[in-house]
Formats: sequence, C-alpha cells, structure tokens
Amino acid sequence: MNPELRRHLWLEFSAHRLIATPALIALVALLVVAISDGYGLRPIAIAAAYGFMGLVMLWGTHNAAESMLEEVRNRTWDTQRMSSIEPWTMTWGKLAGATAFTWYGGAICLVLFIVTGAGRLEIAVLKTAAVMLGGALLLHAVALNLALIGAQRGVAPRSPGGIVFFLLVLTLLGPSIGFVTEAKGAVLWWGLQFPHIDFVLASVIVFAVWAAFGAYRSMCSELQARKIPWAIPAFLGFMALYLAGFLAFKERTLGPVEAVLACGLGVSLIVEYLLLFSERTGPMTLRRLMARAERSQWRRALEELPGWPIAFAVALLCAIGMFLVVGAASDGVLYKTRAAGIGVALFALRDAALLHIFAFARQPKRVEAVTLLYLALLYWLIPALLDAMGAESLARLVLPNVFAEKPGLAIAAIAVQSAIAVAIAALRWRRNYSAR
Repeated sequence: MNPELRRHLWLEFSAHRLIATPALIALVALLVVAISDGYGLRPIAIAAAYGFMGLVMLWGTHNAAESMLEEVRNRTWDTQRMSSIEPWTMTWGKLAGATAFTWYGGAICLVLFIVTGAGRLEIAVLKTAAVMLGGALLLHAVALNLALIGAQRGVAPRSPGGIVFFLLVLTLLGPSIGFVTEAKGAVLWWGLQFPHIDFVLASVIVFAVWAAFGAYRSMCSELQARKIPWAIPAFLGFMALYLAGFLAFKERTLGPVEAVLACGLGVSLIVEYLLLFSERTGPMTLRRLMARAERSQWRRALEELPGWPIAFAVALLCAIGMFLVVGAASDGVLYKTRAAGIGVALFALRDAALLHIFAFARQPKRVEAVTLLYLALLYWLIPALLDAMGAESLARLVLPNVFAEKPGLAIAAIAVQSAIAVAIAALRWRRNYSAR
C-alpha cells in the first residue's frame, strides 16, 4: 500500500469520526426537514449539495494544501524528500490521503443529494454530482500544486488567509451553481453546439486531469526527479485550442488559425509571468545550465531549464505567427494590430530581464517585490506623471502603445528597452558571478 496514503489514513480516521460523521449528517438532514415542512425532500438535496461543497471543496482543498505546508513548517519535508517514494506515489498519496476524511463525509452528502434530488430539482442531478466531483478534484490538485510551489520557494504561510479565500470561493459557488449546472443552454465551441452541462462536465474533468498532472510535475521538480519540460508547451497548446474554440467561426474576421495564435499568445504570456515570479531563479540556475551546455549534456540542461523561458518561446512563436498569418484579407482590428503581439512579447522579455537584474545582485533580497515595484513605475507612475506634465511623447517612449495602427515606433521603443534590460542583466551576471 502507498506509504504516504497509509500515513494519512491513520491520521485522518478514527472510530469516533467514522461513527459521528454520518450521525451528524443525519441530524442535519432531520433538522432541514423539520424547518422546511411542506417542501418534501427538495431542501435536503440543496442542503446536501452545500454540505458537499463545504466538506470536500472547502475543507478538502484546505487539507490538500496543508498536507505540504504543514510538513514544511514542521521541517519534516526534507526527510520525506530523502525517502524512496516515487513522485507520482507521493502526489496521489497526498491528494487521496489528506482529503480522505472529507471525501468520506462528502460521499454521504453526495449520495443524499442524488437520492433526494432526483426528479425534484430542475437540474440534471447525476451530471451535477459528476461536476461537483470533478470540481473538487480540480481544487485539490490546484491547492497541492500551489503548496508545492510554496515549498520550493521555502514559503509556508499559516492557514487563516487560505481559509478566508476558500470561504469566499464557497460563497461564490452558491449563486453560480445554477449557471454551472444549467442543462437547457448550449455552448458553441469550434462551430459545434454542445449541451451546457455536458460541456461543463467534460471541461471540469479535463482540467482536473491537467491539474493532477501539474501537481505530479511539481512534485518531480521538488523531489529532484527531473523530466524533459514538454508538459508546459503541451498545456499551452491545449489552452490555445480550448479557448480558440469559443472565438473561431464566431467572428468573420477571426479564422481558426488566427484564434489559436491569439489565444496561445495570451495564455503563454500569463503562464510566463506566473512561472517567472514563482520558480526559483537566480545565478545558480544559470550556472547549472551553462555547466550542462559546456559539457554538451543537453538533456540534463533541458530537464533543469526553468519553465518561464519555455512559455516565453511559445508566446514569441505565436506573436510571429500572428504577424505572418494575419493578412489584409482579415480587414479588421486584428490586421491593424497584428504586430502588437511582437510588442507584447518584448514587454515580457524586458520584465523578465528586469527581474534577473535584481536576481544577479551580489546579495539579492526580495527580488520579486523589487521587480513589482519597478514594473509599477514603468507601467503606471512614470507614464502618468509625464502625461500630467504634458510630455505625452516621452510617456509613449516609456510605455509604448503597441496596439496603435502604426506600431513601428512603439515596437522599436520597447525593443530598445528590452535590449538595455538584457544587457544590464548580462553585465551584472558577468561582473558578479561569471568569474567565480
């Protein structure tokens, strides 16, 4: 049996919990019946749905994250990292073990929801239950992934902030559950119509699988079981195709190829910034990559490559593709702004170089916070001050408008900024670390 799963099961379950949980749920169901006289079993189904969300989606998500964060806080994670447990065994052991008790109570609520809600609610009860199951798995995997990222950076925050956040999520889930489980509507995707509930169910299942796979890859990185980073471009390609399906064939000026490239650019840039500020970065990372390259260990270099350059490369390819593919026949805003993608990619390159300028200092401190401060200056404060002083032309040089109809000057300005930032980062690296 999975040792991680067995450890959590011993911690989560006891005879008292096994007996008290169904008894407590039964008492709550009787209370709901007592205070809603005349409405039949319908109120029990609604209460059971909220009980599942509270137990599994809220408490279970909290436990999934705490399965990692608590070990980091208690300084027991290093011992586990040195064990012989494989990354996938560790991943599903934590996902299933830390949330096992919440699933025990949630399963009772889910069965109660199906039995009392069938034929009494306006929604497709079985499909709604499947959506709730998939949504819970998605939340658990995302929480574990975020906790792994925090462990990699040595950050293990206390739980109250997370609890408040998930309480807010649960509050929002209530009013939105009707929209999510709407069975009468239809979704237009890639020119085809799908029943709303079926499309939501399929999407939740697919994203839950991606989230679990992402947690596994993060666990591989944490346990030093390096893998070739094909997962990031694969996920970006999937997201581009998924999001483009809502745009393609809907607008006459936006064909399927243009939609995929535009969505791929946007998603890749978002992922690049997330990875840039969440991954370990600094001189040691670059030093390892250079050592691998000097020894022609290209596979090891790929395995140790951070994720943000991969996401940036995908974004740059999408930007170049938009510029080459989108032609005058498009006859719309997309053709007029087809070069904007290159400008946006250059912004991302400048920001990444800016972060590495501070990361390559002799004694780097609070690199991400300082980078965010300078980005606020570049994107907001300095241009706003220059505009207020009447120096609009200078403001456009600091914050070029790459979405203008003739963005040549704007792209040249951001290209110069990017080149300067990259040069400063390279100079700081050479001065502080290349000779060591």
